[in-house]
Parts: sequence; C-alpha cells; structure tokens
Amino acid sequence: TLLRCKTMAAQPTSTSSSTFELCSQSLDPNLTATERQDQILQCIANSLDDTKAGVDTFYLIYAASLVFYMQSGFAMLCAGSVRKKNLQNTMLKNLLDACGASLGFYTVGYAFSWGGSSTSSSNTEGSSTISFIG
Repeated sequence: TLLRCKTMAAQPTSTSSSTFELCSQSLDPNLTATERQDQILQCIANSLDDTKAGVDTFYLIYAASLVFYMQSGFAMLCAGSVRKKNLQNTMLKNLLDACGASLGFYTVGYAFSWGGSSTSSSNTEGSSTISFIG
C-alpha cells in the first residue's frame, strides 16, 4: 500500500484534485483510522519532498538578488560621498567588491550555507554522518 502511495505522490497533480484527495484515493479501504492517517501523512510528506529543492533554489536566488540590490545602494551612497572626479574609481571599487563577494560565495560560502555530508571512519560514533556546517 505504501508503494502505491509513493507512486501516486510522484504523479503530477491536476488542478481539480488536491494532494490529500489523491493520497486518500490510493489507500486500501480496509485500514484502520490510525493506519489510514499515517499512510496519508506519509504520502503527503513524499509529495512535498519534490517541492523542497525548488523552494530552496528560489530562496537562494531571491536572497542573492537582494544582496546585489543592497550592493548597488551602497554604490550610490559612496557616489554621493565623493567628488565628481573620483566617482569612476569608487564605482569600479564597488563593482570589484560585488564580483569578489560572488566569487567568494561560489568558492567557500556555499559550503558554509548549505553544507555537505560525508561519512568518516575516524569518528567515535561509528559510521554516523558528519555535516560540514548545518
């Protein structure tokens, strides 16, 4: 029954049926109320796993765009603080700052924000998973 529920959760949902309805239809009617509830919750959780990666990617892009808009605001603040003859140098510094920050995030920051996991045989707990950060 759980296998049928997993395959139902993987199918794209139509606009007229909710995930709850699709999961409810795929269950065995001979289950008890508690078993039905557990199976439905498991089916819904399996269907939400597919959207998690998309939401994470959207949040990463949205947050990065906010940071770059902040960077342009700092550039305007610096432009108002210097004389006209130094404006070009200040804008170049701000552009290089944004480029350096994006390269730094690409090389190091991604590992800090999302982390990775690996198994190590040298830890005292056996083969548990170690996360870099987070």
